[in-house]
Amino acid sequence: MSDILLPYQRRALKLIAAHPVTVIEKSRRIGLTWAVAADAVLTAAAVKTAGGMDVYYLAYEKEMTREFIDTCATWAKMVDQAASEVEEFVFKDSDKDILAFRLHFASGFNIIALSSTPRGLRGRQGKVIIDEAAFHDNLDEVLKAALALLIWGGKVIVLSTHDGADNPFYRLVANATSGQTPHGHLRITFDDALKDGLYHRICATTGQVWSAAAETQWREEIIAQYGEGADEELFCLPRQGGGSWIDPADIERAVDPEAGRPDLYRGGLVYLGNDIARRNDRWVLTVLERVGEQLILREEIVLANERFSVHEDLIGAAMTHYRVLRLAMDQTGMGEVPVERALERYGTRVEGVVMSGPRRLAVATAAKQAFEDGTLKIPNDPALKADLRKLRRVAGPTGAPRLMAGRDSTGHADRAWALFLALAAANGAAEEYAYHPVPSRGDSQNWLRPTHDDEASRRFGRGTW
Repeated sequence: MSDILLPYQRRALKLIAAHPVTVIEKSRRIGLTWAVAADAVLTAAAVKTAGGMDVYYLAYEKEMTREFIDTCATWAKMVDQAASEVEEFVFKDSDKDILAFRLHFASGFNIIALSSTPRGLRGRQGKVIIDEAAFHDNLDEVLKAALALLIWGGKVIVLSTHDGADNPFYRLVANATSGQTPHGHLRITFDDALKDGLYHRICATTGQVWSAAAETQWREEIIAQYGEGADEELFCLPRQGGGSWIDPADIERAVDPEAGRPDLYRGGLVYLGNDIARRNDRWVLTVLERVGEQLILREEIVLANERFSVHEDLIGAAMTHYRVLRLAMDQTGMGEVPVERALERYGTRVEGVVMSGPRRLAVATAAKQAFEDGTLKIPNDPALKADLRKLRRVAGPTGAPRLMAGRDSTGHADRAWALFLALAAANGAAEEYAYHPVPSRGDSQNWLRPTHDDEASRRFGRGTW
């Protein structure tokens, strides 16, 4: 079979063999589903001791399921594997019957192709292929059901072109590439496929004579067909979707390995941003250090349901440890009292920012500009990036833009707003102030220890930042 498949198709099958879960972002029109069908046939045709198992193919429409099962039947004949004729049957889901197609092998295993169903896989065993995953109505639920099969030695393959950067498939890719999940990952663009002989294969199949000029012309024609969608459909570059305030591509470009490293702080000027909350949302303190023309996110503290005295101690510790030029605090609502107390202690270095109306939009606009200019560096933290992606641009009652922040189990983009406030502090016209050196680095592990609260000292004294 290896002489039939092109190199990028073989790479995909090798990755699938090596990982319980494989995520593949791909161009259209490169025949990857055809290659995955070959793998499905070899899997279902093998006996259990050789790794054989049932294969479930999930698509978002019936026509795709029929095409896949027919491709599998063709592969079975090509590789001389005994298989039944394609059968149409009713797949029993927990609350409904689903029309499906089946190919039965002498091994006793089946390939079953059916439309997407979140619950129908539970309690089963085998390999799951989720094709064009970005276009499934409820990918998160489908994945939950599919991943349950891993417990008994199954596999999950998720492949798709992109459908916007706000899509669950994009988040799945981002988690895999960042190391947040241990999934295998592969990106195959249109040019990757061409480099590996896609057009050569098309010419051989259709009886055309290959030439470099003909391939170049064909490539340009295909790109022209997709127009503005070519980057997403052919080159695996998801578009900014759903009115995202900050382009996800700009967020990814801001990632830097030195960010999120408090041990790399060597005494530069620092700007703090503080998003204030108590119970319903998180309290966040963000530390930015200026290094040349860039601002590097050094550290964050993220707390939930902690006493205001702990908040004050942590701000005090940060003000002592770092050369803080400016602290911008959210003065909205419950922020009035903390801002007032901080002003009493630290004077003009503190600015209270009422995060409503034009000021809120101005703070967010400046942050957006920092991402676009490339002057901000952030750690490769999937949760922080998810917070940044929660912010949406919508039209207000008069048509003027305004921001909305989606909420999930982690809050309403608290970390994003703390970062924006730190950027506002860096952009503000702060005054110079007398500077006293911080304790030596040998004592650095104690800098965060509050002094008047034993519980705060125990919880946040060492290694918290």
